[in-house]
Amino acid sequence: MNISVARGELKATSILSSAQRTLRNGRLLATAALQHLADDPALLVIQVSRRLPFGPRMAAGRVLEQVGALAPAVGALGSVMAGRDAHAEHAVERAQAESGRMMSRLAGEVAILLDRIDLIPASAPAATRARAAWSRGGMGKALTILDSAGQGDTRYARRLRSELQLLQPGFRLPAPSTASVSASTERHDGEPLRVLHLLTNSLPHTQSGYSLRSHRILTALRDDGIESVALTRTGYPVMVGIPTAHDEDIVDGIRYVRTLPSRLPQTQQERLEAEVTRAMELVQNFQPHVLHATTNYQNALVAQAVSDATGLPWVFEVRGLMEKTWVASRRSPAGQAEAETSQKHAMIVAQEAALASAAGSVVTLSRTMADELVSRGVDGDTITLVPNGVDDELFEDHVDTKQARELTGLADHAGFGPDSFLVGAVSALVDYEGFDTLLRAAAHLITTDTVPTELRDRLHVVLAGDGAARPALIELAEDLGISDRVLLPGRVPRQEARRWVEALDVVIVPRRDLDVTRSVTPQKPVEAMALGRPLIVSDLPALREVVSDDTGAEPVALLAMPEDVLDLASAIRRAAEARVGDPPHAPTATALAKQRTWPQLMRRYDGIYEHAMNQQRGGDGLGD
Repeated sequence: MNISVARGELKATSILSSAQRTLRNGRLLATAALQHLADDPALLVIQVSRRLPFGPRMAAGRVLEQVGALAPAVGALGSVMAGRDAHAEHAVERAQAESGRMMSRLAGEVAILLDRIDLIPASAPAATRARAAWSRGGMGKALTILDSAGQGDTRYARRLRSELQLLQPGFRLPAPSTASVSASTERHDGEPLRVLHLLTNSLPHTQSGYSLRSHRILTALRDDGIESVALTRTGYPVMVGIPTAHDEDIVDGIRYVRTLPSRLPQTQQERLEAEVTRAMELVQNFQPHVLHATTNYQNALVAQAVSDATGLPWVFEVRGLMEKTWVASRRSPAGQAEAETSQKHAMIVAQEAALASAAGSVVTLSRTMADELVSRGVDGDTITLVPNGVDDELFEDHVDTKQARELTGLADHAGFGPDSFLVGAVSALVDYEGFDTLLRAAAHLITTDTVPTELRDRLHVVLAGDGAARPALIELAEDLGISDRVLLPGRVPRQEARRWVEALDVVIVPRRDLDVTRSVTPQKPVEAMALGRPLIVSDLPALREVVSDDTGAEPVALLAMPEDVLDLASAIRRAAEARVGDPPHAPTATALAKQRTWPQLMRRYDGIYEHAMNQQRGGDGLGD
């Protein structure tokens, strides 16, 4: 009887907790949606549409395009959803022409999404002009526009002012009270090292190179005897459209804790302060010895504030150079050129360098990135390279291409034959990956008479993944007349991704030549090497580093000049002609990948954490 009552009370408590969580999450999601609706409604529509399956998303975009006959701005938004940027630009121009001197707010917002700031007239609403300036990195200019229009005290202006404040030289988040928090870096004999990780996002709600690297590091650290807890940014994952999110997720035994306050803070500084508060609770309960912040500078600011309050040492892992990624996201050459010389660009560079210099240790992914950090004033002796690695299991349980195609369903795909030559990748489909170059190279090979008939008839492109560039890639394949040779199946389950790679005859990483791609190393080439797949990559410093060892030997992949259609076509042809027996370079590539397994790379973190703790205690030297 007592047991039944206890179970009933427990169930009631669980239901109440679930109801409270649902109400809280609904409030957070509604607040975030209303904020976006007020500040940038077009972007809100695009972000919501990207949560839809690909087919319904494209269908919705085409429906809005039809409305464009009566409302050009709405049609422009539909074209953006459908990935038809050129149509969207024409619709914005028509909307401006029909509205006279005053541009509709929606048309202006779409122009910002397209990075066509030149389409926004001086007579546009102040908020639209401010958003346009902000999108190009003119942070102070945006606030001046709002101030001049008497809108300097609006919620939108306060939010922008807060983001600018975070980048001011010497800015620090206020250190919270430590009255009820105890922390110590001292470890007793036999006590495991404990690390609190500060992340932007994570599994199971975000599947990206960032979240996968985080998870592999956390699992490998656990297997090496290091205990970890990870904390994600304020509002995540509710604010990315997961209203059923829990306060914690356990994935493969790894604990991901969320920062989900009862109400969503309005400014970015307030959101970071909420994360600091949550981190302090974890410090009290988990008792970490080290804080480990991972890109970008906002996570580092949180780690710095917790360190100021507790005395705990902190490590900053720089996985990318935020300002370069931001510049690469600009669509137009004019937008990229303006962004590169903008106030925002300069301030991010300075802030990330300052925080890296303040951290006890710095981790980065490549020698190229390390050299960049040193050029910005970071002490090279504090930097340790931990490149992207692979799981040990990738070297086991291999299947041949025939079996992989059967397991993925590619063997049954219309147009594929048993001897089809498949090239492509499992990747996010975004502009800087350069897959448009791959499609153009494939079209050249398929339509050129001098190419051997065997290759022309057998060549197919498979790009498994999703992203903003997917609609444009589908349209490009149609324009090139090779849509029957191109398959874009969408995102594939994480546990099936290796089979899709094994189904390819050649993995291709045709990244464009941008600042971000010259410095940031991707994960997929190392995984292809581990799986014994022939590899073609753009000849960029970061990619060359991935496919080379420290001996100066030839790269284990074929190199092609970035954005050079004919050179990439030539590399594909050479790879096809070399396909006899074992894949070209496979033994050497596999050996190189085996030097980069997560268990081996995790040994470097022992020294990194020890160095940070020694620095806090006044010691010297990495790994002392």
